[in-house]
Amino acid sequence: MTIKPKLRLSLLAVALASAASTWAAYELRDSTYIPAVTVTSEQAVIAPAPAPVVVERPAVVVQEPAVVVYEPAPAPTPVVTAAPYQEPAITITKPRITEDQRIQADVIDLLARNPNLSGKIGVESMDRVVTLSGYTSTVGQAYRAGRDARSVVGVRYVKNEIRPRVGGSVS
Repeated sequence: MTIKPKLRLSLLAVALASAASTWAAYELRDSTYIPAVTVTSEQAVIAPAPAPVVVERPAVVVQEPAVVVYEPAPAPTPVVTAAPYQEPAITITKPRITEDQRIQADVIDLLARNPNLSGKIGVESMDRVVTLSGYTSTVGQAYRAGRDARSVVGVRYVKNEIRPRVGGSVS
């Protein structure tokens, strides 16, 4: 369905005018001021507002002459147009982690979950080569840590520099 821009704007003006008149009728229940809306096939035209209404109310007689009160008609509701959408000035994106950062995190998680390892182990990854350093309680634990690091996806080579600390306390 193709709608010409002039017709679309006209329909929008009619919708806004009807909403305003409905609001005015609701807010001003006793008022007779509701603007008439006339729509042609090409454009929507809002009829001009009638002249202000003059209401005469009888004044309270306190030995003074009668007072005539003039009340102006309520002002028509202004038509509000929406501002055009504007793109934000900047876009902030979260940086992606590198492959070496992902490998290092995966190796650290795998070694931390292994209940058979005790000691202090450092993990570094550079060009998919993982370097393990630190100490464990036994030689077998150092070997197990290197084997676990090799099983991580993306690891090309593991340099195992873990030294066993035999006979000493691990803390």
